[in-house]
Amino acid sequence: MKYSKKVLNTRIILCLCTITLLLVLLLFPKASLKGAELGVLLWFNVIFPTLLPFIIVSNLIINLRLTNAVSRVFHPFLHRILHVSKQGSYVTILGLLTGLPVGAKACGDLVKDQLISREEGQYLLTFCNNASPMFILSYVSITTLDLPGKRYIFLLLIYLSAILTGFVYRLIHKKQMITFAASTKREIVTQMSTEIGVPTKHSQPRARFVMVDSAIMSGFDVLTKVGGYIILFSIISNVFLAIAPENNLLSYIVVGSIELTNGVNTIGSSIFPLSVKIALILSLTAFGGLSSVAQTKSVIDESGLSIKKYLVYKIINAGITFVIITIYLQLCKF
Repeated sequence: MKYSKKVLNTRIILCLCTITLLLVLLLFPKASLKGAELGVLLWFNVIFPTLLPFIIVSNLIINLRLTNAVSRVFHPFLHRILHVSKQGSYVTILGLLTGLPVGAKACGDLVKDQLISREEGQYLLTFCNNASPMFILSYVSITTLDLPGKRYIFLLLIYLSAILTGFVYRLIHKKQMITFAASTKREIVTQMSTEIGVPTKHSQPRARFVMVDSAIMSGFDVLTKVGGYIILFSIISNVFLAIAPENNLLSYIVVGSIELTNGVNTIGSSIFPLSVKIALILSLTAFGGLSSVAQTKSVIDESGLSIKKYLVYKIINAGITFVIITIYLQLCKF
């Protein structure tokens, strides 16, 4: 069987990564075991109970075509500020309230169902797929930095940086945004058939129960993938931490860029000044780590959205966050 050059390169990279991971497991069994344990605990105790209800409800809302009803209140405001469609308003609100990868999954689902254009989906990914608000308010602000009085400010600054990243995307991709604007106008017409009250094939009670079952199973499927990625990247980051020099700033940044939770914990317990900890932790939180990129890839894989473009703008998001946080720290004299 002949493969295209792109597919062949992907297979080679995947083979190399697999061999490297196997060597890591064999050469560093203790650090690998600790990383796996940390990943499992994080997934089971935090990620699973936090995200599963939101994923199930989000699946039901999308399958029942209730996104118009959910976003009707927010669309006038969000359309003026962010230039999103009514369906895009739903993704924006859901992403800001729940965190990754729920925002990305909802975005990918709407693109697959042709409820929003691919151009809008790519644009939405730049600001609707962030760290969970509870992660920022609780784990980052209180548990790690011990600054409960600043938790809402930190959340606001991270959201502000995400929205500014969306503005940067709009400036760079003006032609795509023009196409998106035209498709949004067409969407307003086509969405009339999906409003509440219009009979569809899903109106039968039995079909509704099937949709509930599907929403639940889809939620478990997504979170199983997410758990696998968290465990793998937690192993990698823990092994790197075991061999990296202690109290080395670059090493901590690398760990946080691989797996966010490990990086946040490591930087929080370091000897660096509080202002440095805040700037690094919040910037890495805005990025989300390569683990979150892999999680996002798993939930948008069939939508045609570009994970490379998503990664580029998450890096831009981290840079914008670092600038905003630095200005804030200078003004507040930490």
